[in-house]
Amino acid sequence: MTPDAATCEPTTTLRLVATLMLDHDCAAVPIVSSGEVLGIVTDRDIACRAVARGWNAAELPASAVMSSPLVAVHPDETFDDAVQVMKENHVHHLPVIDDDGRLLGIVAQSDLGRRMSNRELGQLARETSIRGLDRGESELVRVD
Repeated sequence: MTPDAATCEPTTTLRLVATLMLDHDCAAVPIVSSGEVLGIVTDRDIACRAVARGWNAAELPASAVMSSPLVAVHPDETFDDAVQVMKENHVHHLPVIDDDGRLLGIVAQSDLGRRMSNRELGQLARETSIRGLDRGESELVRVD
């Protein structure tokens, strides 16, 4: 787990979310309001849910593209539990949330990969890949 993950408010613009990702060398930022984790924005969310649709990502709020409801784990859950949650939900980032709903950190697929063989990590990557129109993405229409 990466403790002290970078976070932002639902009203934070995607430009600032992307800047946080750059500054903190991460691909996901939990969205927090009044201490409650509401969702998460990934680099893929910005690219596929905003930029690819032609939306003004520089001014769009994080809440417009965040994944919610949140898929998260509790600090007592095991390594294997985290792997299973990622596979079942096709996600690469899991916020770690305590009983009071506070964000303790985030587990990325790459964090888990440090404890896996290359073969195991490859299998996890295949099983968590988003295929088709998962996670609320609308179908893109080709314009010739």
